[in-house]
Amino acid sequence: MTETTPVRAYQESRIEDEPILGPVLALPDGRIQPLTWTEKLMLALHLTNAKMLEARYYKPASA
Repeated sequence: MTETTPVRAYQESRIEDEPILGPVLALPDGRIQPLTWTEKLMLALHLTNAKMLEARYYKPASA
């Protein structure tokens, strides 16, 4: 009895460096979220990471 359920490959969010915008949050659904000055500062001080920022900007598909 082998059941195969399709599992979507989850791509983690990551911080990328854009030439004009500087550090941005690249979300798994393809969106790029520019970071605020405060978020950039917290990122530089290692007080936050991409996973915590993703939780802030997450929008469910049904919304």
